[in-house]
Parts: sequence; C-alpha cells; structure tokens
Amino acid sequence: SLWLFKDPLGGQPNCPITVKNGYLYTGFWNSETGDANFVCLTITDENPNAEKEYKNASWYYTAKGGFYWAGAFVSDEFVIIGTDDGTNKCTSQSSNLLLFDARTGEEFDRWENLNGDIRSTVSYDKQMDAYYFTSKGGSFYSVKVIETENGWKFDNGWSVNLKNGWASTPMSAGSPVVDNGRAYVGVSGAGQFTAYSGHNITVIDLDKKAIAYSVETQGYPQTSGLLTTAYEEESGYVYIYYFDNYTPGKLRVLRDKKGQTEADYLTAEGTRSTAYAIFTPTGNHAQY
Repeated sequence: SLWLFKDPLGGQPNCPITVKNGYLYTGFWNSETGDANFVCLTITDENPNAEKEYKNASWYYTAKGGFYWAGAFVSDEFVIIGTDDGTNKCTSQSSNLLLFDARTGEEFDRWENLNGDIRSTVSYDKQMDAYYFTSKGGSFYSVKVIETENGWKFDNGWSVNLKNGWASTPMSAGSPVVDNGRAYVGVSGAGQFTAYSGHNITVIDLDKKAIAYSVETQGYPQTSGLLTTAYEEESGYVYIYYFDNYTPGKLRVLRDKKGQTEADYLTAEGTRSTAYAIFTPTGNHAQY
C-alpha cells in the first residue's frame, strides 16, 4: 500500500479510474438521490515511509446522484464526465455532462438536462474529433469540444434514441466503441434479466446520425465491446465482441463494415436470428 483516499461523503467507488499526467480521476455514488463526489487525486506517494497515509483530493465536484460506472475522458487540458440524474426514475431529464479544467477543477461548461443516468465512460474518436457516451434513459450522445478565449466549451451536441422493440426504456451503460464512422453499443430489452426481450447490439451511422441496424441477443450486452481491425484489410470487415449479461453468458461477435444496414453473421437460437454466438459456457462456467 502506498496511500489511501477516503471520500468525506462516502459512497461506492465503482467508477473506472482514469490516469493522466500524474493525476487520477474517479467518481463515487451514494444512492440514487444522495450527494457524491467526483475527485482528482495526485498519484504521488508523498510519504514513502507510511503505507496507509490518507490523501486529500486536489479538487472535487459534488453532484446529486453522484457518479455510477461513469468513466472520465481526460486530456492535457480538460476532463469530461457524466453524472447520474439524481432521481429514482430511469428517464428523468436531469443528468449532466460536465467539462472541467484538468488541473484546477474549474468548470468550463456543462450539457444539461440529458436523458437519465450517464453510466458509460466517455469515448473519444480522433477521426471524427468527437466524444460519445450513452445513458440509462436510452440515448446515444455525441458532442465536440472547442477552445475559446475563456477556455473550452461543448459544441455541436446531438443524440439518437435507442430502440429495443418494446415500450420499455432501452437502457445502455457500456462505453461506445467507435471506428470508421460507426459506433457500437449494447442495448437492454424490456426486462434486464429476461431472455430475448429486445436486448440487442446497435450500430449507429455517425455521418447520418441514425441507427444503421441492430441485432438481437439473448441477454443485455451491458458491457463495452472489443473491436478488432485485424481482418479489415483482407475482408473490409471489423469484428466487435460482446458478452450477454444473462446466464449462460454467451460471447458474441458482430461483423460490420461502413454502409452495412443489417447483420450478416448470425446464430439461430430457436426461431430467432441473433448476433453470432462464438462461445457458450456450460456447466459451472455458465453465468451472467
């Protein structure tokens, strides 16, 4: 142990940790409506002779509802982080995307009144020069950051409503995976742990700002996808891997290329055509 940090407001430290330039950034969650902090800490061990000295935050920001699974994007200049919505509802239009000075915590800008809890990490795509995230309220978001005389601000924000074929909220919590003008996200069906209830992997055409297509899964692909370009030069396709968050926990792969409008790599599961199941755990290994 080098040092410890205990947040004064308490709560669960269940957000990803982002490290940049000798600092780390992470958030805490203290109930759907409780106050909790997003903090910036130095990673320096100020007292190497002590294994358990307590560290103070370099700066912090307090939000109602706090931060749950929300991972920050951090550059040399700024930090982008999404908040929970501060309510017990799924689609309250009260979450925010925040833009801070990475060193001081000064708030440069915010995108307000977003759709439900933001529980994904903020992804950046260099080709599009834009940032992407999803919400538990069922939205996919894109935004740019531009420099001004007074610092940085958000610009050109837009969103796409996700779908699951049911009247229920199409939640999304995994970080968007972005490549070559396409974004890939997992979407929840009508019942988070109800099989074949509309769970799907959705592909978004970023140029058209619209859903290109989606493909059904047995369980909710709640995690982030893993994309490989290893076969792109040979075949034109990228491959994106997801797990179902539902027993038996199938590992699936989506094959996609720019301009594609439907899934073409499928598994028959009963009467359904689902995203290709490359591996299905069995016995004691079958889990969500």
